Amino acid sequence: MSLKIGGNGIDVELFLRTYEDYLKHVRRGSENTVKAYMKDIRRFLEYVGKPPRDIERADVEKFIKALSKGEITGSAVTETTVSRYISSLKGLFDYLELIGSIDENPMERVRHPRLRKKIPSFLTLEEVKNLLNAYDEEKKLKYKTILSMLYFCGLRVSELCNLRTEDVSFYPAYVKVVMGKGNKDRIVPISDNILPLLEKYVERYKPRIYFFENNGRQVHPSTVFRIVKRAAQKAGITKQIHPHTLRHTFATHLVMNNVNVKVVQELLGHTNLSTTSIYLHVADKEKFDAVKKLVI
Repeated sequence: MSLKIGGNGIDVELFLRTYEDYLKHVRRGSENTVKAYMKDIRRFLEYVGKPPRDIERADVEKFIKALSKGEITGSAVTETTVSRYISSLKGLFDYLELIGSIDENPMERVRHPRLRKKIPSFLTLEEVKNLLNAYDEEKKLKYKTILSMLYFCGLRVSELCNLRTEDVSFYPAYVKVVMGKGNKDRIVPISDNILPLLEKYVERYKPRIYFFENNGRQVHPSTVFRIVKRAAQKAGITKQIHPHTLRHTFATHLVMNNVNVKVVQELLGHTNLSTTSIYLHVADKEKFDAVKKLVI
């Protein structure tokens, strides 16, 4: 791209690398979030075709309209994706304003679309049992341990992959999630149900730096996805599931067992209670479905 940023002649690629470093090291964004934001920004700049200092609100609105129609990505996008693009652009122009490259922020009055809350997909208790038993403990101890940690601790896949040996305590039994999403550390107690499994795993694999390692490196998210998908197939689960499904299931089962939603919020590491409240709707749905079974 040959665009220039501001009036100082800095090449856009150099600027974008600087901004990416800012997102990673100052804003402390996760690898996946930074990657998505930078992809959004590049698409926006290529579409607008002008330096950020000349971009107006009308340019942004035109881009968002084209995005919603599928003209940017080649297919229609959801409100969630549009909202992410807006967040990406807000971050960009806030940064440009911070460093003095623009006087007026074109994102100042741009609103996020109203998002419809979807009830997250989750597994039944029986499905969880089948999933956790999909791998033989002797032959696939690591796989079984990964699945158990995802469910019993409600970890995000990135948190599981970044988990260090020093962050897992057996006495007392807890996992320390360091700088999870939202830059918040949290403590998650380890269930007595999986303590023997974790102890056996540590004794056999003797992880050094990361709790889950592969050839001396932390396990890759794609590996975790494959482990979950394969376990679902072996367990005969036909639902489309992924690692985050186990986190949703962890939260849902807690709410269904009448755990205070504030406690669930802390265990999940949610900044806002409204994010956690979606699981209350899951419990409500179960109640409505139960009542519908009453027939006279």
